[in-house]
Amino acid sequence: ASPGKIQQGISGYSAAYNRLQQALLDAEGAKSTLNYSISMFEADVKSHDYIAGLKSDQAAGDQAVASAAYAMQMVGLLLDHTKESITKIESVTQEAIPQSLIAGLAFGGDVASAARSALKASGFVGKEICDWQKIINTGVIGSLTFANDTAKRWLEIDKIAPTEWEKELRGRKTELANLLGEVQGQLVNINRCARDLDDAQQSVRASVAAGDRIQLERQTFRRRAAVVVQGYRTRDAGFRIFRSEKLERYKTLFDLSARYAFLAANAYDYETGLLNTSAGRSFINRIVSARALGVVKNGEPQYAGSNTGDPGLSSALAEMKADWDVLRGRLGFNNPDAYGTIASLRTEGLRILPGSGGDANWKDVLQNARMDNILDDADVRRNCMQIDNGSGLAVPGIVMTFSTTITDGLNLFGQELAGGDHAFSPSSFATKLFAVGVALEGYRGMDDPAANSGTGGTSPSDPNIWYLDPLALSATPYVYLIPVGMDAMRSPPLGDAGTIRTWTVSDVAIPMPFNIGASDFSTKSLWQSSDSLTEPLFAVRKHQAFRPVSTTSVFSPSLYGANGTLLRTQYTNNRLVGRSVWNTQWKLVIPGKTLLNDPKAGLDRFIQTVKDAKLYFVTYSYSGN
Repeated sequence: ASPGKIQQGISGYSAAYNRLQQALLDAEGAKSTLNYSISMFEADVKSHDYIAGLKSDQAAGDQAVASAAYAMQMVGLLLDHTKESITKIESVTQEAIPQSLIAGLAFGGDVASAARSALKASGFVGKEICDWQKIINTGVIGSLTFANDTAKRWLEIDKIAPTEWEKELRGRKTELANLLGEVQGQLVNINRCARDLDDAQQSVRASVAAGDRIQLERQTFRRRAAVVVQGYRTRDAGFRIFRSEKLERYKTLFDLSARYAFLAANAYDYETGLLNTSAGRSFINRIVSARALGVVKNGEPQYAGSNTGDPGLSSALAEMKADWDVLRGRLGFNNPDAYGTIASLRTEGLRILPGSGGDANWKDVLQNARMDNILDDADVRRNCMQIDNGSGLAVPGIVMTFSTTITDGLNLFGQELAGGDHAFSPSSFATKLFAVGVALEGYRGMDDPAANSGTGGTSPSDPNIWYLDPLALSATPYVYLIPVGMDAMRSPPLGDAGTIRTWTVSDVAIPMPFNIGASDFSTKSLWQSSDSLTEPLFAVRKHQAFRPVSTTSVFSPSLYGANGTLLRTQYTNNRLVGRSVWNTQWKLVIPGKTLLNDPKAGLDRFIQTVKDAKLYFVTYSYSGN
C-alpha cells in the first residue's frame, strides 16, 4: 500500500547511481572532445609549419629570379649605352680624319676636320655625361625598387605571417583552455554524484540496520509472549486438547456425512435422471453448501421447517427419500421389464460376414486387438482384478474395444439396424444390466459347466481327450468385460419427449467405519483429518474375471423368485448389475495366461479357432411413465 524506508532508500540509491553514470558519460564526452581538438590543433600547427617553409622557399626563389632580372636589365642598359658610345666615337673619329685622305687625293689637305672633330667630341662628352647620369639614376631607382620588393616579400614571410599565426594560435589555445576547463569542471560533478551515491548507499544500510533492530525487538517480544502463552497453554492444555479433538471429529464426520449425502443425490440422479434441471442443480447445491446436520430422529432424517437459511443435510435427505418412495412405483422401479439378449460382435458390431467368407477379416480384427502386454492399457490396469501376478513380466492378451447404444434405427453396437440384429427400445428411459455372459464360438477344448438341477440343463457327455488336438485350449478360460466409457440413459419423458444424459461412473468401495479387523486397505481412522485429506476416501472396485462358454445354448433362461425378483442366471457374471447397457466404450479382455501355459501360443490358437464373440445381456428396463 505504501513504500517503506528501505524501498525509498533503494529508489534514491538507484537515482544517485544513474546521476553518477550520466556524469561519467558527460565527462567522457568532454574528454573525447578535448582530445579531438588537441589532435586537430597539432595537425594544424604541423600543416602551418610545412606551408610556411614552402612559402619561404618560394620567396627565396622569387628573390633570386628578381635579382637576376634586375642584373640583366642593368647589363642591357650598359650594353646599349656602350654600343651607342662606340658609334658616336666612330663618328667623331671620322670627322677628325681629312676628307682628302678619305678620297685618296693629294691636295693641300682639309684644315677644318680637326675643328669639326673637336666640336663633335665636345658634344659627345656632354651627352655621354648625361647618359651616364641617366643610367646611374635608373640603377639607383631599380635598386631601391628591388630592395623595397625584397623587403616587402620577406616582411610578409618573416613578420606579418608569423604575427597573424600567433594571433590565431592564441585563439585556438583559448578554445583548448576552455575545453580543458569543461573537462576539469566535470570532475566536480562526478565527485558530487559519487558522494550522493555513497550517501544513498549508507542510507539504505542504515534503513536495513533499523529493520534488523526492529526484527530483533519483535523476536524478543515474541519470545517473551511465547513464554507467557506457554504458561497459559500449560494451564489449559487438557481443555483445549479435548475440545479440539471433538471439534475435529465433528468436522471430519460432518464432511463425511455431506459427502455421503452428495453421493446419495448423484445416485438418485443416476437412477431417476430427474435432477438435470435448474431446481435439481439447486437441490444438489444445497447439499454442497450445507453446514449443519439438521434434525435426525431415530436414525431418520427429518424435514426442516423451511428451506430459508441452512436447513441442513437432513432436510435434503428427507425430501429425496419422500420423492423416491413415490417414484418407485411411478417410474416402474418395482415392475421392471426383464430380457435376455445375445448380440454378435462379429456380425452385428463389425459387420463381418459369417462363415468362411469373413474368417480372414475376423482374424485380422483379433490380430489387431492382440497386445504383447495388456498392462500397457490404463483401463485394463485400473479395472481388472489381479491381471498382474506381481512378477513384473508382460501379460499378453487380446483387448477388443466396442461401444453400445439404444437408438431408433440402430442396433446395439450403433450399426444400422438390419435383419437378425438386436436392439433395445428407447421407450424405456433406462435399460440396465443384471448379468452378462460371453460365448466364444469355435473355441476348442472348453468344458461347458453342467446346469443345475431344475433349470432345464443337461449333463455334459463324456469328456474328449483335448490334449491330442493341436489347436485345443484350456477347458476353463477366463475373460473380463469392463465398461470404461460413459453410461448413457434418457431422462423420464414428460409425455413423449426425453433428454439423453451421460454419466461418468466411478465404481468405488465404501470404507468401513471402524475396520475392526485392521485390514490393510483401511488402516486410517476416519476422524483424523490429516489422513482423510491425504488418502483417497474410496478405493476403486475392480472387476473379477469370469468364465465364458463355447456356445450360447449353454445360457439358461432368467430365473425369478417367489416374489417376482430376478434371481441369478446360469453362466453369467453379476458384477455389472445396475450399470446401463448404453455405454460409450467397452473392453473385452482375454488374457493369454488363461488359455495355455504359453500365453503367446494360446493366443495364436485362439485367433485360429474362435469364429465369433457373442455377448449375453440379462437386462431390466424401466418405462418411466
